[in-house]
Amino acid sequence: MSESDTFPRNAEQARLDAELTRQELGETAEALAAKVKETAHTTERAALTTGAAVGVALLVFLIIKKIVSRR
Repeated sequence: MSESDTFPRNAEQARLDAELTRQELGETAEALAAKVKETAHTTERAALTTGAAVGVALLVFLIIKKIVSRR
């Protein structure tokens, strides 16, 4: 397909082309925003899980230390 086949031939075609492009860009922006939100949620969940694991490990360490120091 040559450029002359796809290039709008009149103002109405140009307007429709611009509207379609706007719609496609809007859909792309929504998809990207959803992906960013999903990534942020995954990162937050990983940070919370890591923090919880560190907290549990510290608690276990302190309990073991307390038990050992009583002997």
